[in-house]
Amino acid sequence: MHLGPFDRRIRRSRCAPCAASHSKCSGSIPCSQCQKRCIECVFPAASAPSNGTAIRLAKGKLFTAKSFATPVIQRPVPPLSDKTITYLFYFDIFIRKNSFTGRGPQFLTDVQQLVKTCGQAGRAPHNHLLDAMLALGAMQANILGALGCHNSLRFALEHYLQSITSLRGAVLDSTLTRKDSILWSTFFLGLFELLQDASGQKWLQHMVFGTSQALIASGPSACTSGTMRNFFLQARTFEVCRSIIFNQSSFLAAPEWMKVTRSLSEEANIQSRASVDDILNMIVLCSRLRARTSQFIKTYNSFSGVEVPSIDALELATEGFYLRDALESWKLDASFSSAQHNEMLLAMSYFSATSIYLSGNYDYDLHHWQAMTVAVPVLSRDEILKHVEDILQTTRKALRSSTLSPLLHLFPLRVAGARSREHSQRQTVTECLLEVKKQFAVADAILVDLDELWSLTPTTPTNPTPLDS
Repeated sequence: MHLGPFDRRIRRSRCAPCAASHSKCSGSIPCSQCQKRCIECVFPAASAPSNGTAIRLAKGKLFTAKSFATPVIQRPVPPLSDKTITYLFYFDIFIRKNSFTGRGPQFLTDVQQLVKTCGQAGRAPHNHLLDAMLALGAMQANILGALGCHNSLRFALEHYLQSITSLRGAVLDSTLTRKDSILWSTFFLGLFELLQDASGQKWLQHMVFGTSQALIASGPSACTSGTMRNFFLQARTFEVCRSIIFNQSSFLAAPEWMKVTRSLSEEANIQSRASVDDILNMIVLCSRLRARTSQFIKTYNSFSGVEVPSIDALELATEGFYLRDALESWKLDASFSSAQHNEMLLAMSYFSATSIYLSGNYDYDLHHWQAMTVAVPVLSRDEILKHVEDILQTTRKALRSSTLSPLLHLFPLRVAGARSREHSQRQTVTECLLEVKKQFAVADAILVDLDELWSLTPTTPTNPTPLDS
């Protein structure tokens, strides 16, 4: 039997002559016995292991009661039910049929990853992001008449309530370092409200007190890359439309946010000379200008008979001329643009609507500006009617042959409806809004608003223009 390299028995403490004579060896070189006997003192060399390899022993890590930790056992993710898979399929259909930028849904990968993360890290019994997606998918199935309308609607409402409950807990959870999933949940829940709430007030609450506040809290720097950038691209259009429909200034008009949106416009303009991002930036500036102009007119009316603050009036008029010039420059660049079909349809519709909106900022109070002898950038009646026709033509084409969300047409249709004087134009606006209403109940609020407005203004009867013409 061979001894191991660390076996102490292999060590030699006696020289060879002492070992042969079984004498006690002093261990010195030469030893005392060999000196007395006048013989050569030789110590044998230690034999190496036969395979020539050394065995190294590592000291084990010692655990104490303080340092010892119980290993965390991750529970396996349960498989999705057939019903969940089905409604996620309809959620995917909803997203692909409702583009909010005119581009593809690149954010779906981010949402899928966030659903997994939210399910693993959340303490609530339900995944608020997954529930919001299921609620949207069930509403889409209900709209398409699939799987039984009653069952789909019930499923949608149940998961909507579950998402709301879980979302409240997630907002209060201080251990969550990233809020991406919360932002997407508020966004999807807002879309759910637009699908089934005709008043639009619940969506407004989600947008103003949910999505917008969360973006403000995150800050503009967080929206320049990653999942937050993709979310910002989707939510920005809704914030822009909210501000201009309700004539309110948006946080997007702040310098730090304008810097972010301009950088996004520059990225988009690398491939095309004009993009919808440029139009959205101008809409934000127009809505801010509208809020300032409205306040100025109120102040002007209250100072009747007193010297007019002409400097403020000139500043507001000058800013309007700058925006008018920017719109016309964009229109020139758009004629050479190589942007995608859907994106350009949206951009052209918003261009016409913004042009009318900017003119309305002044021409509704034109007698005040004339009294102040201040020139303002108003459009002629023929120019406004041309923009109305362009909006109606573009909207009908988009509803018929694009993947743009019908929601995006509410702003231009509201502007076109307010300026429609012919019966055919009003009927076309109504038909387009009814088409939007088939999917989004909130279109009914615009219809009611326009009906009240039209009842106060006469029309010129003409032949109606069908939606599918």
